[in-house]
Amino acid sequence: MKSPKIMNPKEFEDAKLLWKMFYAGQCFMHAQAAAEYVLQNNIENNTVYYPLVAAVYTLYGKPFLTNYGVGSISDEIIPPEYLELHHTLIEHRNQTYAHSQASAFEFHDAGKVNQVRLLVHPPEPPSLICGQFQAEPPLMPTIINLCRHLQEKTRNLKIELFQRYKQYIPAKEGEYILNVSDPDGDFFKAAKAVKPAIQ
Repeated sequence: MKSPKIMNPKEFEDAKLLWKMFYAGQCFMHAQAAAEYVLQNNIENNTVYYPLVAAVYTLYGKPFLTNYGVGSISDEIIPPEYLELHHTLIEHRNQTYAHSQASAFEFHDAGKVNQVRLLVHPPEPPSLICGQFQAEPPLMPTIINLCRHLQEKTRNLKIELFQRYKQYIPAKEGEYILNVSDPDGDFFKAAKAVKPAIQ
């Protein structure tokens, strides 16, 4: 007979869902923090503006994209009124922020959003430049609201799943890993000891 701690297939899928909800909540929290910083600090002309906007898009998109081992979360979690924004965030993340796709979308009348141009202004020597597509600060409040909403949804599901499987919490003091790799193992597995840093 199986130990009561050994997962059945449904429990294993729930363990993976709990893992995804935990990490998704973290991503949405960090994306919100970066968006709030952009909005509150008037840094549009600062060199950190582009990296922070890239962080907003990249962090936001992580839970929805390929994750070998547990899979991605579904965009069914997105409220209908935010679906268009969600699809735009993912598209821009994939084509301009996390990657620089040469075949990316067209930007107004300037052509592809990712392009390298040659500047010729004699007597200066010719030089190569590229544009950096970036979201405007007015978009940040909507992104912040979406991130808040998704944090609440992931937190609620995380709490529900954790409560459902709290009987699998080991009684022995220590650190344990949520098992998302061994379908025939315990829900929580003892974590390996962390070696202290060399001083």
